[in-house]
Amino acid sequence: MDNILTTELNNFKLLYPNIEFYFFEEIDSTNNFCKSLANKGFDKPTLVLSDKQICGRGTKGRNWLSPKNKGLWFSLLLKPDFSTKFLSIIPILTATAIYETLLEFDIKATIKWPNDIFIKDKKLGGILTESNISNEKIDYLIIGIGININLDITDFDLELQNKATSLKIAYGNDFNRFKILNTFIKKFSNIYSDITEDKIISILKIYKANSCILNKEVSLHYNNTYEIVTPIDIANDGSLLVKDSNNIIKQIYSGEVSLRF
Repeated sequence: MDNILTTELNNFKLLYPNIEFYFFEEIDSTNNFCKSLANKGFDKPTLVLSDKQICGRGTKGRNWLSPKNKGLWFSLLLKPDFSTKFLSIIPILTATAIYETLLEFDIKATIKWPNDIFIKDKKLGGILTESNISNEKIDYLIIGIGININLDITDFDLELQNKATSLKIAYGNDFNRFKILNTFIKKFSNIYSDITEDKIISILKIYKANSCILNKEVSLHYNNTYEIVTPIDIANDGSLLVKDSNNIIKQIYSGEVSLRF
């Protein structure tokens, strides 16, 4: 581990003494490690950060490219005291925290429902949430986050080069990963510390104002079918309201949206 990285890690620990912090130079998946911690029992909020993931996971079981020294690959392990009804909104709250974090660095991103971060119509990052519920209480919540920071175009295979990006590719210079992580923790903590109906409504206004899909035709994959629809709103529970080709309004709780060009 180089001296700069060691200094950054030590500074982070000093800034957040109430967070249990794990750093790995290489790991299979930060979400997997969080799950193993959760099964053993944990006492306080935990952040697991790795310089590289061998088997980083995205949504739908896809592999998430996580090369060494070039991105933020981390997971939060939390024990929420809020109602289970708020679990569905967590990806949206987290995506908004990432959006606001990037804005602090003059980076204008957009959000694709429910949990993808885009720049210039290419994917910059994503969120994977996992949880366990027993006796109507949340045993644990894991929020996995991957953000492409300093990847070069050659780090992506040819297929991904047309779909994915990084801050370095989009802006032409390297970014300090720990400054971005530090800002995200502050933004996320502010949102997560007190989740209420009023706060959700306030966050949703930001989320919707910076959505890259609302009022545009998109491809929607859900329930093993594909449809061309127009998303028109996002409900307070995080579900997507879409209008189909027959002008029928549908409420989508789980699915995958693809931009059409």
